[in-house]
Amino acid sequence: MSSPAPVESPPSAGTIVTATPDAAADAAGVKHAAPQSAGRTTLCANCDALLTGKYCSECGQRHHDRPVHDFGHFVSEAAEDLTHADSRLWQTLNALLFRPGFLTRAFLDGRRARYLPPLRLYLVISVIFFVVVDLSSRISAPPVVVVAYNGKSFNYQVVPGGPPSGAHAVTHTPAPTSGTVADGLAAAAATPTGRQHLCGQSEHYITQHGGWFASWAPRVTQSCLAAAAEGGLERLTEDFEHNLERAMFLLLPLMALAVKPFYRKPPRYYVEHLLFLLHYQVLLFVLLGVSTLLPMITSSALVLSPVDTALAIYAPIYGYLAMRRVYGQGRWLTLTKLSGLATIYLILCGLVVTATISFSFLTL
Repeated sequence: MSSPAPVESPPSAGTIVTATPDAAADAAGVKHAAPQSAGRTTLCANCDALLTGKYCSECGQRHHDRPVHDFGHFVSEAAEDLTHADSRLWQTLNALLFRPGFLTRAFLDGRRARYLPPLRLYLVISVIFFVVVDLSSRISAPPVVVVAYNGKSFNYQVVPGGPPSGAHAVTHTPAPTSGTVADGLAAAAATPTGRQHLCGQSEHYITQHGGWFASWAPRVTQSCLAAAAEGGLERLTEDFEHNLERAMFLLLPLMALAVKPFYRKPPRYYVEHLLFLLHYQVLLFVLLGVSTLLPMITSSALVLSPVDTALAIYAPIYGYLAMRRVYGQGRWLTLTKLSGLATIYLILCGLVVTATISFSFLTL
């Protein structure tokens, strides 16, 4: 015999019972919509977390008052994204250009949310810089490489402005004492047979006098023929610019190692130097980019000369002020270290550029 079902006791006197719409819907097994507050949803559309502000505290997605469906709203949202970019882009560029060392110091002190990460900043600016350099090289006329042979050695001279109409990129100017060019090395550079002979003579010279590099003589000949062929110099320039972008990135770790002995007391972490150099390299990319872009806009010396002079003066002053802020040392000690580091930087840059040219040539 089954027992009778339990009967709920009625609420005691003085007890007030209320039934909310959501509770009634839940009791009926109906899925209700997200709660609304003054026409705005209180849940994140991406992860359903409770919204307490403009951005979700869980996933970081921005909350929109209404979905981006109509064209006018889409344009307004896109314009805001481009002009504000969460304010990080413009705050980062402003600090980078006008507050030397501030970004590095802020990152080391943990104030990172309002600025672009250093590596992302470097990648973005470096890509823009090398695009500007490539655009400039395509717009400006290529230089003429003038080759002269005096019977014993070759002399090379790069003449800006590009070859005259119908001329070849590799030309020959005989030395005053030579009379004629031996073996037709440079004189025949404009013909396929002459180029092959010229590169063959280079291979012979490297084999005889190249020392440990003599084993690379056949590869040098192959690259020489590729460079001397039609369009070869343009291809070599493109490869050099492409490889230089990666080589400059590899320069920073090497330079950070060179900086470390300058700051032994108190000891500093290697990453501190790397971060400082990364921000300074980005600044140099910006300055060099402006110097490269400006001649494509105007050819007036009244504009170009003052700007180039100002940029050349600003770069070392910026480096000095940035070192003062990041490392916190005195004026003369900072100036001395800056001079030493600038010398090392120029030497390393020369080695990196030379190695990049050689690599680009040998892999042509």
